[in-house]
Amino acid sequence: MNLQDININNYIITTPYPKILNKEPQNMIKKYLINIYAGKKGEFTSLSQYIYQYFILKPSETFKNISEALEKISITEMIHSEIVSQILLSIGVSPKFCTYIDNNPNICNYWSASNIIYETDLKQFITYNITLEECAIKEYTLIKELTTSENIKEIIDRILEDENSHLNFFNDVLKNL
Repeated sequence: MNLQDININNYIITTPYPKILNKEPQNMIKKYLINIYAGKKGEFTSLSQYIYQYFILKPSETFKNISEALEKISITEMIHSEIVSQILLSIGVSPKFCTYIDNNPNICNYWSASNIIYETDLKQFITYNITLEECAIKEYTLIKELTTSENIKEIIDRILEDENSHLNFFNDVLKNL
């Protein structure tokens, strides 16, 4: 296999996401949800990172399939961001683009574009993308272990399918560079 043979459609999960039904307080997972939503390596950072990389690669005919894949993956990360925002709202937390200091919603470290790594070398940024996906998998797995809500566990299982697929995609790209 070579780089041009890697097709993003082989990495797209089409199973629908479960509906958010949760109405239970989830104090144990609030800070983790905020972090996966808008932390330095959270969903908002990932979608922004991948959009930037898409812009970088879009003019290149050589990396057209990778560019298109980054666009699709960023859209999936946007969906994850929306889902997490709705879970946050369901447990009474405003989905601000920040991480709370000492779990206090009145004291925030706001999300910043400085969270994005402005790397233009393909191998370097694919390696970083692998780190982002591994962090997401680790965070979602922790949230799943801590939550008491079966609905949230079900939603996270579905999101983890995407994150693992993204990780597989980036690993396959890296192997073929």
